Amino acid sequence: MELPAPCQREIGNTQFGNNTTIHQDNNTYNLHLPLRPARPFIHIIPYPRNEDLVSRPDLVEKLNVLLPQTSRAYCSAALWGLGGSGKTQIALNYAYNRRDKGTCSVFWVHADSEATFSQDYKTIAQAFGVDQQLKGEDLLAAVRDQIAAQPDWVLVLDNADDLQIFGVDQAPEQTKSLYQYIPRASVGTVLWTSRDAHIAGTLVGSRRGIKVARMKSDEAEELLTIARDLEANEEELETAALLEELQWLPLAITQAGAYMRRTLTSAKEYSSLLAESKRRWEILKVNEFDRHRRPNVPNNVLETWGISIDRLRQESETAYNILHVLAYVTNQNIPHEIITTILKLSDIQPEQLDAEATKAITRLKEFSFLGMQRTEDGGRSYEMHKLVQEAARYGLSLWQPSVFDKVPSEKEGQGYFSGIAVQVILDLFPDSEPKTWAQCEKYLAHAVQMGDWAGLNERQAEINLLFRRVSRFFLDRGRWREKELVDKRGLEFDRKTWGGKHPNTITSMSHLAATYYEQGRYNEAEALEVQVLDLQREIFGDKHPKTVRSIANLASTYREQGRYEEAEALEVQVLGLRRELFGDKHSETISTMASLASTYARQGRYREAEEIEVGVIDLRQEILGKVHPDTITSLANLASTHYEQGRYKEAEEIEVGVLDLRRQILGKEHPDTIKSLANLASAYYEQGRYKEAEALDTQVLDLQREILGKEHPDTLGVMHNLAWTWKEQGRLSDALILMEECVQCQRSTLGPEHPYTVKSAKFLEMWKSEDHSLESNEIHKQSGQVDGESSE
Repeated sequence: MELPAPCQREIGNTQFGNNTTIHQDNNTYNLHLPLRPARPFIHIIPYPRNEDLVSRPDLVEKLNVLLPQTSRAYCSAALWGLGGSGKTQIALNYAYNRRDKGTCSVFWVHADSEATFSQDYKTIAQAFGVDQQLKGEDLLAAVRDQIAAQPDWVLVLDNADDLQIFGVDQAPEQTKSLYQYIPRASVGTVLWTSRDAHIAGTLVGSRRGIKVARMKSDEAEELLTIARDLEANEEELETAALLEELQWLPLAITQAGAYMRRTLTSAKEYSSLLAESKRRWEILKVNEFDRHRRPNVPNNVLETWGISIDRLRQESETAYNILHVLAYVTNQNIPHEIITTILKLSDIQPEQLDAEATKAITRLKEFSFLGMQRTEDGGRSYEMHKLVQEAARYGLSLWQPSVFDKVPSEKEGQGYFSGIAVQVILDLFPDSEPKTWAQCEKYLAHAVQMGDWAGLNERQAEINLLFRRVSRFFLDRGRWREKELVDKRGLEFDRKTWGGKHPNTITSMSHLAATYYEQGRYNEAEALEVQVLDLQREIFGDKHPKTVRSIANLASTYREQGRYEEAEALEVQVLGLRRELFGDKHSETISTMASLASTYARQGRYREAEEIEVGVIDLRQEILGKVHPDTITSLANLASTHYEQGRYKEAEEIEVGVLDLRRQILGKEHPDTIKSLANLASAYYEQGRYKEAEALDTQVLDLQREILGKEHPDTLGVMHNLAWTWKEQGRLSDALILMEECVQCQRSTLGPEHPYTVKSAKFLEMWKSEDHSLESNEIHKQSGQVDGESSE
């Protein structure tokens, strides 16, 4: 009998660029964990109830028809309309009404971006008591399933303005979307809010979208009265004229009312201020360039903002500065520490921080620029309307001292404030290591947001360092799709900033190559690695550690492409150079030994591989200790070699120990932990324990297809193995179908000459012949013939 595909080997860590580490054959295999018992009536709503909400009965009635509160079936709907039209407040009121039923769980998720979506799912996971080890797609899937398991639930997805992240109108190369993590069940309610009318007919049915337009006159008048916190005492015509100027838009009315309340301004006086603000904005909007960069912000929002911001600056320069720095972070889940860090950079003394922060936050809230948010840990967090941020940034982009009668200052304009935002987030986003991962996650959305402002300021070094930290965090968590996006932005930024041959640019190329490698995109990884190696040789010479590291990376890619002789030649070269540069016991020397052993094993040179691996284990135990991740990886490699030698029981014993250690140290969902599960399945197979092998391989395969894609090399390896298991169980037809799919994907992904493709194709042809023999045999039986002999 032919053996199934070998265990997926793991080798020592390979360094990319400036200490960027990749783990060979180390991809994200996610686990389907059993659901915990559902906790009834969980309520996660980040905003307090709006006690001053103005009723909009026509919209509420439409919403209740589409999402009846007594429904015992799954249903969804969307509120869509211009920013500032009141969509979120309507959704918030619906959420609280459902909560008040007492038998319904309610969950609120900010759907602005993948980062805010993931952050809120993490908060929900904590409320459910989901395993805290889960990260990335595992966590999203676990939360989805926990919500769906509730007896009655509502999920509000607020500000889903970028529909592409939910799979709408995605580019052909995009294969992932967050839509797969929206719960579906026999019972449940999903309510979306979005500026994009396209949400109706895509994410919800064409008849399940509700347009939220301007308020009716009486509704707008009531809102202005509430916002002013005064009884209306002007002539009705004055109030009506002002509301018409504000276009009956709730956000503009609230902003104007807050100003009028704070300054005791009448409707007539505010109309005059509005006319002046409009004049000034028109002066700033005269050139053609501005028409192309102007955000989708209603004129009245810009104009009311102009009035309030001028007053805010008169009262508090500190609050003014904080507002404009916050315009460049994510608008939701703004931790209090961001504000205090802004003040630290403004040379506020430590003993004055809390008092100054309190005063500034109070003023920002009084002008309706800032709102409070609830947090599960009891900390202070804030939110700012997206339109306020857009208007603030737009104002800074057009800032002209001659128009606003200001003296020119270096502390003005978008370059200054976006630069402060970058420095603040860099101060708060730490270097990635297990003890800082929670801190990284807390500020991740804000750190990713900084990429949008990379070209606005002179903080090139800080932006470069922040890109590095975010990329490293995604690498440590195995979140390759998010890492790829950050790496591409980082590389583009470095090329524009430093040029194509700068060390920062070369490092960014290495980071992106590492990401391609981890995604199984070996040809793309090779192309970048060759460029990096040529540049390193040109700049540093043949024996510089960075050049040697680049050679080692290229060797790893050759091995995964099945180019074993080329990989071996490079690894022997690297081992000699590293022994010369660092000595025998340096981590990079030991890593090269592990890589060479892996290549020997791929060539069937198991005794040579085993000898090196035993030496690597001894060295790593001596230098790093017995429970260091690299030591554990060395044990896993030895187990794989025992497997290849037919020593299955020994392989199993080592792999069980490795699996236990990885669960303890790395967590259940870490890619290395999942690697151990896949290897254990192979050991079970070879011992004839097909049911156990099938259970593990099926679990891994389902998640690989979902997360890595059906053509990822690691997905194909498990497909191959599972096909063999089915064949051994007598399921030849199922095995043929799976192996045929495997071969087709291997030919397109790895190429027809790759050793894995050749092996799988060979087995496929053998099985087809066997299947034809069985079919022929069955025909013979039915016609009275057996084994070609006549019954006559």
